[in-house]
Order: sequence, then structure tokens, then C-alpha cells
Amino acid sequence: MKNNITACKKCVFSLFFMTAGLFLSGAETFRVAKTHFLEISGDYAEASSDSGIFDAIAIKLPEDTTFITGLELTIKIPQVMANWRDSVAYIFYDNLSPLPDEKNIDYSARRINISTIPGKLVNTIYVPLNEKFSIKNNPYAKIMEEKISAENGTIFLRFMLAMKGAPEELENARMEITAKPVLSDEGCFTLEVSRPEGKTENYSVYIDDQFIPSIPQKLLLKKGEHHLYLSGEAYRNEARTFIVEQARLTNLKVRLRGIEPEVKIISPENASVSLDGKLLSSPKEPLIISQGQHTVRFTIGDYEITKTFDAINGRSYTVNLNIDASITEEN
Repeated sequence: MKNNITACKKCVFSLFFMTAGLFLSGAETFRVAKTHFLEISGDYAEASSDSGIFDAIAIKLPEDTTFITGLELTIKIPQVMANWRDSVAYIFYDNLSPLPDEKNIDYSARRINISTIPGKLVNTIYVPLNEKFSIKNNPYAKIMEEKISAENGTIFLRFMLAMKGAPEELENARMEITAKPVLSDEGCFTLEVSRPEGKTENYSVYIDDQFIPSIPQKLLLKKGEHHLYLSGEAYRNEARTFIVEQARLTNLKVRLRGIEPEVKIISPENASVSLDGKLLSSPKEPLIISQGQHTVRFTIGDYEITKTFDAINGRSYTVNLNIDASITEEN
């Protein structure tokens, strides 16, 4: 008796797929019991819903799909459905009309892919959405061969019985559907460069030793560590290391400096400081100076010290006045 039932199931399944194949190239009309919505948020968190075997699922993608290469669907089924393996089919569609709505039960669409749910209690299905999808075949999941175009940012599928004479317990069974995006191993990088006041000369940008002729508003880079190098005849070379996180935005700000020498003067609060004979009102700020010899004079009360140095383009100098006292212990 059991062998007869199995043979009957195989016959029904073969007939189902033969019939289903006729619809892959054209549109069909169908009715569902209910349309459930799963919405993937901008932070790419998974979304879940329960579904009956006559329901439809509309998966809404976020507005920005830059990093989304596919979907991972997990279908958890009850034991009765596992006992009647391959008795429930799921079908993906495109060219859907009207647009999915919780109030809609009648649709017209083109079938893209048809499969049945095997006897496993937990089934994982990967849906490729573009050429960046890179998950390989494995024995623990099904990967659809066809890429699906997310029309209006929505993936649409429905469930249906793939056999006749199913018990009422199976027809009333509920599944748990979870969807989460498959992300590329990239992140976005933005660069903000400021020039010294009065300078308009161009500069060159290199990322990982590759010349970037123009930085777009958002540059896609592989996740991980990267190296930035800025150079220009009118500016000092600037080098930075930054980390790009997967599906995140990394912003880096760089302030270019001219090639003119700079000097920073450090002295006690009560010291009077002069540079080349000119009294400095705020000596703690770095100063841009010309190439050549310069003289710094410190005055504290009756104590005075003078230092002279030669400045070269592209170099920075620090003149630090240290006043210290020593203690000697004698027998």
C-alpha cells in the first residue's frame, strides 16, 4: 500500500512539473489566500512571517541595494509537511500585476522558478539578485540558478499544493519564513580634502597604490584595510591608513598642508617669544615661515636665550624651551 502511495505521489509530481514548465515563458493568473509582507530594513536585519501553503510572500528590499547581492530564505516547516515531502511547491514570479498588496488575492505574473519543499524541517534557499552573488553550491542549501530582478524593489513568491488528495492537516499547516540579505564584501568610502587658504593647485589621489583620477561621491572598496596617499607639487605628501567595513560608509577627512616650512614654538606661560625680531602674540599655534635662516628669542624676566635654525620646504620644526632645576645631595 505504501509503495502505491509513493508511486502515486511521483506521478502527480511529474505531472505538476510538466504542466508548470509550460508557464515559464508566459504569464499566468492565480489566486492566493493572503499576501504577507517581509521588509528588509536599511540596517539589513532579517525579517520573518508565517505563511500558509496557499499564501504569497512579498519581500520588500531597502531603497539602497548597493550591497545586496541576493536573499537567503529560511523555510521552517511542520512535521506533517516533512512527512508529505515534495507535496508543497514554491514559485517565484516577475512581471507581477497588480503590485503586491495585503488586500490583493488575484495576480497575473510570469513564473521564474518552481521547486518543491523537501522533507527537511529547515530549508535554506538562496536567491541571486545580481552578478556579485558569490555563494557556492553546498549540500545544506538550494541555490536558484536564475537571477531574479527585484521589480519595484520587491521579490514575490507563493506556495501551492503540488498534489491532490492532501490531508486537511497538511492544508492547514503553517510555515515560518525568514528573509535576510546576502551582502557583498564591500563598503563605501568618501574622502573630504581641504586645501590651505589661498591655494587652488591640484593634487593626486592614490588608494592602495592605484591612481584615482576622480573620487566619486561614494567609492566602493573591498572590506578591510586600505592605504591612501595624496601628493601635489604645492602640497606636502599625506599618507593615511583606513578600515572599510562591510556594507558601511567610511568617511575620511584630510587637510592638505603647503610645502612652506612650519615652526611650532613651545615655552612657559610667562615667557616672551620673538621670531626674527617680531613679538609673537600666540606662539603656541604652528607658524608658516619662509625657507632660510630664522631666529627665536625667549625672554623670561632678565633671562634671555636665542636659537637659530635653517628652514627647508616640506619640513616642520619645533623649538622647545625647557627650564629645569637639578638637585644634588652631598654628605
